[in-house]
Amino acid sequence: MTRLLTAAVEDGRLRDPEADSPSVPWWSLTKTALAAAALVLVAGGSLALDRPLAGRPFTLRQLLQHTAGVPDYGGLRDYHEAVARGDAPWSAERLLRSVDAERLLFPPGEGWAYSNVGYLLVRHLVEQAAAEDIDAALRRLVFAPLGLAGVRLAREPADLAATAWGNAAGYGLGLMIDVASSRGRCLGHTGQGPGSTSAAYHFPDLDPPATAAAFAPVEDQAVVEFAVMGTWSC
Repeated sequence: MTRLLTAAVEDGRLRDPEADSPSVPWWSLTKTALAAAALVLVAGGSLALDRPLAGRPFTLRQLLQHTAGVPDYGGLRDYHEAVARGDAPWSAERLLRSVDAERLLFPPGEGWAYSNVGYLLVRHLVEQAAAEDIDAALRRLVFAPLGLAGVRLAREPADLAATAWGNAAGYGLGLMIDVASSRGRCLGHTGQGPGSTSAAYHFPDLDPPATAAAFAPVEDQAVVEFAVMGTWSC
């Protein structure tokens, strides 16, 4: 039997998975949980993976693979301005309307475009097929079988404010800035392009102050950022 342990990494070190860990935001890792719930429902016959959805030209598989052509809100100026102002989160209806979700970017299966809106549609499919809201559906279909009892759904911005590292980062004049680390301030930037990633960060509050940089032939920013952050384990 596989034993599942979760722990947080802080200052380049893995917290004791047996000890209490702070709540941390999952961000787009929730897509994996949504996909798992959808596939459990597929296995049980409540959803179909390769049949076009009712009134839609794409399938569940294409939504999960970002090949459905569904547009996203990532490029919407109004959305980013609303986030910067701290406005109330947009409703699902407003998101769909703002991106003109009925107007696909390309015919399903003939392209690829990352879409948070596509996974919003997956959420709706899971809720409909499970006949319960997404919180209850994820707990029953995914988290309970994995023994994950401490997962909670963030419904309001305040729910994220209470998590570790939820709102500590900001952006200065050409620098990403994090003030949440026990090392004090962390200032720098990460760059990623085809085939490689670079990162350089300065820690002015260390004694003495220190700077670290890392470069790697990978397109995973997290790997390179972790290499930089893990250099200073004070």
